[in-house]
Amino acid sequence: MPEVGTIHAAYRPLVLLTSNSVREMTDALRRRCLHLHLDYPSPARELAIIALRVPDIEDSLARHLVAFVQEVRGMDLRKLPSIAETLDWARSLVVLGARSLDPEIAQDTLGALLKHQEDREKVERRTHELVDSAIRH
Repeated sequence: MPEVGTIHAAYRPLVLLTSNSVREMTDALRRRCLHLHLDYPSPARELAIIALRVPDIEDSLARHLVAFVQEVRGMDLRKLPSIAETLDWARSLVVLGARSLDPEIAQDTLGALLKHQEDREKVERRTHELVDSAIRH
């Protein structure tokens, strides 16, 4: 930016751009970037992340929560839950004293996992089925 002047760095900066597929990058910007797609982690990896970031969670609750989220990510939703939302949901359940996942507490706390009302409504309609599947998993 010429109007600001020239800034000299001791080390060449590394710039990371993220879009989460929310915004389109211009063709000119695309040509100047290396692209990397990061998918959701495997269930085992997600469970390890939860154990590290939410150490007070019961093991069985964490396993059921991960199985539930993995199923939700297979649904046709406006925004699939990210790791951050999974962690938010796990923390919410711990704060509420949950020791296991049941349909009632899942439905009451879906706002921590899903950020769009139409997504919540879709998941709410299948909450019993999703919880049952997560527990059997």
